[in-house]
Amino acid sequence: MESTIEIRWSGDPSKIKRAIQSIEPDDPDAFNVDFIHHESSIEAIITVKASSLSTAKATADDILACLGAATVAGDVLEN
Repeated sequence: MESTIEIRWSGDPSKIKRAIQSIEPDDPDAFNVDFIHHESSIEAIITVKASSLSTAKATADDILACLGAATVAGDVLEN
């Protein structure tokens, strides 16, 4: 049975796109990203599909950790 986890992240378009671009090369088949553009922000919808819930959760956890690190690194580089 396939399991799906959806992660939604809203905020500054440049920060979100930069963070997501930094993790996309890691495993492009592990997740899909769609963007919804709002007036002054963007919403990234990251969809993880896997053969089991535990695999989907592990992948989602990895994505969140990498996005967190990419965001912190981007903030450091901006300052």
